[in-house]
Amino acid sequence: MAIFKFAAGLVGAIGLLKVANAQQFRNEDLILCDCGIGDNPDQPDWSTSRQMNWYQDIVWPSSAYKYPDAPDMAVEIPFKEGWYPWVPSGATATMPNGDVWTAYIEDGTPDGFKAGSAVTTKDSGQILNCWAYRGRPVSAAINKTVNHDAICWSAFVCNRDNYPPPRPEDMGSQTSTLSTSPAAPSTTFFSQPPTTVTSTPSKGGQPVPTSRPHTGQLAVYATVSPRFINWQSTWEAFINNFVWDQTTGNCVGGPIKGQGYTINVECAGVKVDEDTHMTLLLIKALRDVGLKSLWFNQNPVIPGINGTGTNVTAPSWVVMPEAFTVRATDASTRNVVGYLSYSTKYDGFLSGPCSACETARFNSDFFDPIIAAVQGSYPAYNNFTIEAQCSPWMACN
Repeated sequence: MAIFKFAAGLVGAIGLLKVANAQQFRNEDLILCDCGIGDNPDQPDWSTSRQMNWYQDIVWPSSAYKYPDAPDMAVEIPFKEGWYPWVPSGATATMPNGDVWTAYIEDGTPDGFKAGSAVTTKDSGQILNCWAYRGRPVSAAINKTVNHDAICWSAFVCNRDNYPPPRPEDMGSQTSTLSTSPAAPSTTFFSQPPTTVTSTPSKGGQPVPTSRPHTGQLAVYATVSPRFINWQSTWEAFINNFVWDQTTGNCVGGPIKGQGYTINVECAGVKVDEDTHMTLLLIKALRDVGLKSLWFNQNPVIPGINGTGTNVTAPSWVVMPEAFTVRATDASTRNVVGYLSYSTKYDGFLSGPCSACETARFNSDFFDPIIAAVQGSYPAYNNFTIEAQCSPWMACN
């Protein structure tokens, strides 16, 4: 009987030990680091040295240029043919103790915002929030082949917090991996010529010219705020707030409440034909540009995280500009035929560094979805001009 009690006590102790181990590192941090030039002999310019640093509980120094204590574990992340590893498709590494970590990162996320998640199979599965946090020295680099004194700088910090690590006063602002240019506002043009005129034979055997379709020109102008907010839900949920009246073409939904801010929505448009409305086309333009453009960073999909056999749930969020407008104008009459916008009002005082316009984000992934959406106005319009810029050029508090 005593043995039975002892065994039961032992089982209970083992259970408590497992619980203790599961909670032992609740303050753990996984830092995704950029560590300089690596040692690929065929591609010496590739910045191949990256690594994951694991800390039981990192303590950040008060100065941005001082090192924290050395990591408890670290592993090098080799590039695959020179590709940057901190991307949505994920980077996987095995720590010296056998723990496997995979980080799914949206690398275009501005500093201070949630950029993705890190998951591990230990303790039946865990998930950490990853924050864009560039520019702090964290440790020596494992790869010393080229540079014996190579150091690692923070790129993304993964933890269990609902906020990024503190930002010291002497830490510079690195809003994105994209470069900021003082050049003029970015503009692009797209022209869709009229469809080819064909002929059809008449009863007399002579061809009769087919009438050329209406060649109206639609000028589309978009503005984007260079400052970002974190929408704590899916992009689909945000777009569903654009409720509009099909008779008037106007938005009729109320303000959207976020975490620490309120978003006001406006839209209006004319009826293009029996099946098409300009309001709907502009809502589609915003929806599609939000899914593709680096101005709108979706949280990366974690494969299998919502399937069976795991006890973690992948959250949804979108890093997006705090304001966006798109206006469609009939170039011949100069009448506005469609308008859509959202703007953010903060609940409290907004603090943080200035955000400058990054024109590199105005690329085909931004313009093409807008072009494709407004092409739905054909044949009323079959020539399109698209222009976009930041407004304001730099946002400061």
